[in-house]
Amino acid sequence: MVAGQLAHFAKLNYDPSPYKGKYSSKSVSPRNIPSDDLIVDWYDRLKNPNWKWVYGMLATYGLRPHEAFRLDLPQLRLGDRILWVENDTKTGSRQVWAFHPEWFEQFDLSLVRLPNIQLDRTNDRVGHSATAYFSDFGLPFHLYDLRHRWAIRTLEYGLDIGLAAKQMGHSREVHERIYHRWINATIHQRAYELILSRDDRPRPPVRQETAKKEEGQDR
Repeated sequence: MVAGQLAHFAKLNYDPSPYKGKYSSKSVSPRNIPSDDLIVDWYDRLKNPNWKWVYGMLATYGLRPHEAFRLDLPQLRLGDRILWVENDTKTGSRQVWAFHPEWFEQFDLSLVRLPNIQLDRTNDRVGHSATAYFSDFGLPFHLYDLRHRWAIRTLEYGLDIGLAAKQMGHSREVHERIYHRWINATIHQRAYELILSRDDRPRPPVRQETAKKEEGQDR
């Protein structure tokens, strides 16, 4: 895309389309998703308070990198934990909830600190500025991995995947196809235990022999 724009600007007869990548959501490889402990560890290592705020927003709300700069900031400054992503982003306006909600205070997210970058650019370029900063800083995982971790974390909380997908700004099908590849047995076990802990979960019928034994023990 950049090569094509440059050629057009220079008035060169050059078509870079044969070299276009063949990326799709199906081609995304599984990643080494950071644990929450590692996320907090690297938050504490960051020195620049402005980029630290951006990092905290991405970790807490699962945003795309550019979306940290496209928010309803007045509401956030008032302490509203329900985040509004504005409608000039990739998938339109939407609401997002904090997972973990404790990070809202721990990362001091209501105290908005935006890095001094040019914001009247495309979302891709704004996002690239964030990616470049954290790459230069030495972050051992990609910024998008914070988004992937948020997606998996919502399952650990028991959030319906349809609701999680809507908060992330994509369809349920995309959510299942991309993010659920990285759900391992440990996460499934946590979700299972959460379901079993519910008082209103379905119960099996009690066999007569079992009921008689329990009745005899009560006597």
